[in-house]
Amino acid sequence: MVNGTIKDDKGTALEGAVVRVKGSNKSVVADNNGNYSIPVAGPEAVLVFSFVGYVSVEETVGQRKQIDVTMASTGGKLDDVVVVGYGTQKKKDLTGAIATVGSAELNKRVATDPTQLLQGKLPGLSLTQASGEAGNENFVLRIRGLGTNSSAGSSPLIIVDGLPGSLTNLDPQNIESVTILKDAASAAIYGTRAANGVILVTTKQGSNGKFQLSYDLNVGITRPTALPDNLVYNSATYMEMWNQAAINSNSSNRYTQAQIDRYINPSDPNLYPNVNWLDILMRTVTTQTHHIGMTGGRNGTTYNIGLGYVDQPDIMIGFSYKKYNLQFNLNSKINDWATVGGSMTFNYGKRLYASRGSQDQFLSTLSQQPMYGPKLPDGSGRYVNSAYPNVQGPNKNAVAIAENALVNNTDYYFQNNVYINIRLLKGLEWRTSGGFNYDFQKTKDFKPVINQYNWFAGPNDAPERTLDVNGQGMTVTDNNYIYPVGYTQLTYAKEIGYHNFKVLAGTQAEYNKAEVLTGSRNTPYSTNEQEELIAGPTASQLATGNSTEWSLRSYYGRLNYDYDGKYLFEANGRRDASSRFPPGGKWAFFPSFSVGWVITREKFMETISWLNMLKLRGSWGTLGNQNIGTYPYQRVYSNLNAYNTNIQYAYSFSGNSLNAGAALNALTDETIHWENTRVVDVGLDVTLFRNLNVTVDWYDKFTYDILAQPSIPAYVGLTAPTINNGEMRNRGFEASAQYTGKVADVNYSVGGTFQANKNTLLKFGAPQINTGNNTINIEGEPYGSFYMYKFAGIFQSTEEIAKSPKQQFNPKPGYLKFEDIVDDGVIDAKDRVIVPGVFPKFDYSFNASASWKNFDMTIFLYGSYGQKIYANGWGVQPFNQGSPPTSDWLNAWTPSNPSTTMPLIYITGQGDASSNIGTASTFYLKDGSFLRIKNLQVGYTLPASVVKRIAMSSLRVFASGDNLATFTKFKGLDPERVPSSSNTRYVVHPQNQVFSFGLKAVF
Repeated sequence: MVNGTIKDDKGTALEGAVVRVKGSNKSVVADNNGNYSIPVAGPEAVLVFSFVGYVSVEETVGQRKQIDVTMASTGGKLDDVVVVGYGTQKKKDLTGAIATVGSAELNKRVATDPTQLLQGKLPGLSLTQASGEAGNENFVLRIRGLGTNSSAGSSPLIIVDGLPGSLTNLDPQNIESVTILKDAASAAIYGTRAANGVILVTTKQGSNGKFQLSYDLNVGITRPTALPDNLVYNSATYMEMWNQAAINSNSSNRYTQAQIDRYINPSDPNLYPNVNWLDILMRTVTTQTHHIGMTGGRNGTTYNIGLGYVDQPDIMIGFSYKKYNLQFNLNSKINDWATVGGSMTFNYGKRLYASRGSQDQFLSTLSQQPMYGPKLPDGSGRYVNSAYPNVQGPNKNAVAIAENALVNNTDYYFQNNVYINIRLLKGLEWRTSGGFNYDFQKTKDFKPVINQYNWFAGPNDAPERTLDVNGQGMTVTDNNYIYPVGYTQLTYAKEIGYHNFKVLAGTQAEYNKAEVLTGSRNTPYSTNEQEELIAGPTASQLATGNSTEWSLRSYYGRLNYDYDGKYLFEANGRRDASSRFPPGGKWAFFPSFSVGWVITREKFMETISWLNMLKLRGSWGTLGNQNIGTYPYQRVYSNLNAYNTNIQYAYSFSGNSLNAGAALNALTDETIHWENTRVVDVGLDVTLFRNLNVTVDWYDKFTYDILAQPSIPAYVGLTAPTINNGEMRNRGFEASAQYTGKVADVNYSVGGTFQANKNTLLKFGAPQINTGNNTINIEGEPYGSFYMYKFAGIFQSTEEIAKSPKQQFNPKPGYLKFEDIVDDGVIDAKDRVIVPGVFPKFDYSFNASASWKNFDMTIFLYGSYGQKIYANGWGVQPFNQGSPPTSDWLNAWTPSNPSTTMPLIYITGQGDASSNIGTASTFYLKDGSFLRIKNLQVGYTLPASVVKRIAMSSLRVFASGDNLATFTKFKGLDPERVPSSSNTRYVVHPQNQVFSFGLKAVF
């Protein structure tokens, strides 16, 4: 038996390094501290030490019982093997724009969804978490900007172990690496689905050696990152502000002084309270994640098994998520020329949520007045509707919904993949793989009858209303899809002197079918306890369903050539046929070409010892996008009325009776074809002093033949067809740098990423103005640019109004003033301006880690600059459905307080004051730039001498914090939002701040 420790040239233990007895299948993996132990046959045995990114070492055992090894870095990890489309390549041979992150770096943070862990880790990938809602975080992934304005979308293609898959349905601990293909040179081999880039996910495989068991535990205390902390929840102050707003809004609904006095000097504080509804809706919760890993192998057969569990209650009452995950990977070398294997992922999720979503629950909570609570003060448990309905009626009672009317969603997801790899000749391999995804979701939405009462109601008083849950009754929906994929390919590699060739050719077929079946009984149930369809009245029962299917047939290939590792060339091509397009437009070909020059391999660079690697890259290629729905070119006749989908078309042919009929509701274009994206990329990879790695890229991403619906006159009476009409460009720059070093006993690493992107709509047709979200689509500007009036101050007097351009809505002192852009003396729609800021100017991240003896620490920061957020509605505008105003409105304009920052207070939705102050303008456009401490983690690994006593190989404990602090000018809520102008509401479910504690034990 030989023991020892494996470290790098800086003294850092190399966990996961492989020790193999040369000439046999016997191998082991080093533990957390780099320790290993392996049996050998005798003194003549040779041990081979290997680890990704380091030079392999061979040691003859001889008479030694302990062999400690120091492994030297390859310098920039040039020998790292990177996963690419349908294969792997060494990093030093790459000519495309590719970024990758490994399991160790990825799992420095703890998350319930692995998608979250990609933020700031891969230059070129923009990741925004749209919500903190449990199980419904709505991550938006974009590779190099918004690629298209069509329904085809800008989401990248995600491939898991060779098959289209889902990141969300994986356990983060089961992921080995994530690679993004950013340019056409790297992504063209995926053809029609690669226009928005490709994310390749590889799950962990087993290795030869003894059975190893690991357990990961994380317990997190979770609370909101930010909530409005300046809302007026003092009832008397609220009522007085309402009355002033009612005067300004010409409303006669006002609180009497007697009503106000009851809250100023309450005879019963329980009956006349000051209720902060946010304190009731929001809470601090405890989340848990557990993972059990099992790995090992012998005689050429290896396995890796991962079991995961997530328990994630939401910080908002009524919402929760649980997830169970199983990952099983098996590989077996049958003989010297054949290997078989496969992977299987099973995920079960259960989510509870309000049917209208967390944002609606949030704003419903803000719509409640502070003069009452969610339930009557008499202890009866009855739910409240209002205190003074003659003055104002609030939104629905969010607590009543959270306790009675939640949607129950269960999700069963399964992905399976098997392969066989056969070595036909030296250098020639044949690989065939097949598998499928299957997903089944059942959603049960029960809407009970819940009575709501007046706050001052007596025991026998009738309810004021029933709870507004968008009707009563029950709806059950089954969604399922199956997605089989199969491919077969040949790979041939050959070396001729200094010339190295590698050729890949293959074919792939895939098919997708989705089905939806919905049943409902909509009239009120006789009891709220029977949550089954059969318990509802048959007279109201409805059933509906549909199915869709599509398929792809593809041929693909790749050629790699290099001369002495100095001059690199790669060509990719894919020919796809999609059933989504008409017969004349089904097939398309997507080629790409890339070159590289490793300058440091030239003789004139040999004397520059501090420059370890300098590689210049360039690429060109085209990509496609086919995600436009199933068959938009086909004429479809519907028997459902376009104006009321609950009834059918009916025609009278005899004059005495009606007959069912069908109608054409949309125009079609039978000549449509793929969206196309052409990408040019120039990049540079540099390694300095063996410790500093830098990568920079500039790109031009041009999308044309965009599939969109043009504007057509309303008198046509039909929906516009989908046509190829539109062009969009994204140009940008991205860079990453990482430095590793050592000072005394401290090993450290620092680095960061930077990415900037500019989006431009080049061809669109007639400008399209969207008054719903105050945006414009116009050639020469970013898609969805802000389009609104320019705030020019607050009117201070009637004289100022008289001297100013004629404003809308009969302005008074205290109203907003808008700039006369066209200088015609009148403020109207022509004075709206395009305002930049719908997309950030750049994103950036910073990471640092250090270890000293058994202690380690990591910190990760992420920031965004230049994005603006149009924030209005609940939480900003006063008394929106009764919502409490912010304390800023205590400084509202009055004749005695001529404020220049806050207009006069008003009731949202009533009178000229609301029309004027609520006008879409730059008054509501706020700076959304931020820098956030995303994660800080401190850990301690117990000494090996200690953990061996409790039958462990290693034990690490840690404390971690997520979203610890945010530096921003944006007030009251989370500034980290999806770069989009489509949602103008200030209120969104905030992200989570998490303080967690955990351990990783290896047995």
